[in-house]
Amino acid sequence: MKPFLIKYRFPIFYVALMLSLCLFYGYVKMFSYSPRSTHQWRQADTASLVMNYYQDGLNFFKPRMHFIMGGEGFVTGAGEAPIFYYAAALCYKVFGPHDGIYRLLSLLMFLLGLFLMAKIISIEAKDWFSPVILAGIIMTAPVIAFYSFNFTPNIPAQGLAMVGIWYFYRFYKTKFIKFFYWSMFFYTLAGLIKIMALMSFIVLLGIYLLDILGLFKKVNHKRIFEKAIKFLPGFLMVVGMIFLWKLWADHYNEIHKTSYFLSKTRPYWSVDTGEQHRIFERINLIWFPSYLHLYTFRGLAAIGALTLLTPRRHKPILYLSLLALGTGCFAFFMLWFRQFEGHDYYVVEMILVPILIMGMFILFLKKYIPKVLSHWIFRIALLALVAFNANYAKEILDFRYDQENVFMNYFNPDLYKKEELHAFLKDLGIQYPDKVVSAPDTSPNNTLYHYNLLGWTELYLGGEMHQHRVKQCAKAGAKYLLIHNKKYLEKENMQEVLIHPMGNFNNSIFVFDIREFQE
Repeated sequence: MKPFLIKYRFPIFYVALMLSLCLFYGYVKMFSYSPRSTHQWRQADTASLVMNYYQDGLNFFKPRMHFIMGGEGFVTGAGEAPIFYYAAALCYKVFGPHDGIYRLLSLLMFLLGLFLMAKIISIEAKDWFSPVILAGIIMTAPVIAFYSFNFTPNIPAQGLAMVGIWYFYRFYKTKFIKFFYWSMFFYTLAGLIKIMALMSFIVLLGIYLLDILGLFKKVNHKRIFEKAIKFLPGFLMVVGMIFLWKLWADHYNEIHKTSYFLSKTRPYWSVDTGEQHRIFERINLIWFPSYLHLYTFRGLAAIGALTLLTPRRHKPILYLSLLALGTGCFAFFMLWFRQFEGHDYYVVEMILVPILIMGMFILFLKKYIPKVLSHWIFRIALLALVAFNANYAKEILDFRYDQENVFMNYFNPDLYKKEELHAFLKDLGIQYPDKVVSAPDTSPNNTLYHYNLLGWTELYLGGEMHQHRVKQCAKAGAKYLLIHNKKYLEKENMQEVLIHPMGNFNNSIFVFDIREFQE
């Protein structure tokens, strides 16, 4: 038993630490949570696409949301192939349509990638302890703890990119070209899901070009890509598949007369100085505390600065990668600057930078102060650091899932009672794919997903719902009006469409028949 534990102590410690963090954060309870809290809008979009795949025939080339725009909800993004959504829908077919399945798949994909990053460092440093702690620190970043067990595609895309790095590392060590092509395969999947997951791929492509020119050999003292032409199809495969997907996605949106997912930059220089300061202030006050604990961030920044100031102390490929990734993250921030105002999960795209900084620090210690890594005081200090940051992340998670906080209190909690709500609607003869009007809701899918009904919300309808808009939607096919805020029942400009009540759910969600306005 003891030799087994010693032989496999790295994966055992990794699993034990991650399982402990998941239990501490309360993931077991969150498993049954539908999309909610911070950026519920984007979460519901993902959940909606998965659910519609599941109940609409599992046609990969027919992605659809509950929200009906010009093309009956058929929509896709030029930089977001529904690969992971489709995989989740397949799991729904086996295990049933449970929200927790997507959450679990997202978490496992990210933890796999994180495990492989830690394994690379473990192999290079010949240390089983510190690389796992590195992974633990990443999982104690509140933004990672929240979104890794959630519905946004950024997390699984990063996980796939890290698998791509692992296979490139294996190629780097063995020179077996099959590992290079496995790397390109996983990069293709990552880039199709989220194109910004390709930052590390762009770094590898840059190294490839430098290697061809003979420049990389001057600093690395050896070539990486012998007979460089053999590797060109792999790089072209990644770029080509993403280009082909963009062509198809643009065509799909065009024929369905709809477009939804953001595919354009929103750069820093597109707003004036006053607006720039306002966005920076919002990021600092609202989102920055969820990136990392301030002390941890300062420590990481200090290590990163020292690393950049000591280029000769690190392997050239790692140092150049850090420079390139840092530059890429800065460019990403500047190009999508306005998105950072309301999208905390955009920092997920930068996750490789802290991983690389901490990994290079571990390798530095191994090379210059090897006894530190195995010293019991150092290891206890690392465990304490993880515990400190985990407790901080737990506080952020508890706040985000508190029904009274700003991220939750706007949404009627009765909508989260999906099973009972669906049974109530079914008793009224209302079920998918019936079309409805839902209010209040300025998002596309927040309420429609929880009802599991196709239809319209107040999004793109010129503000708050009123009877004229309801009648327009009825003529487009809506049969019922669902209201989850009593204030809307008192609005003078809604009274004409409230003349046929059908029932209410917990006296908080009210259903009206609007079929007479279809003519």
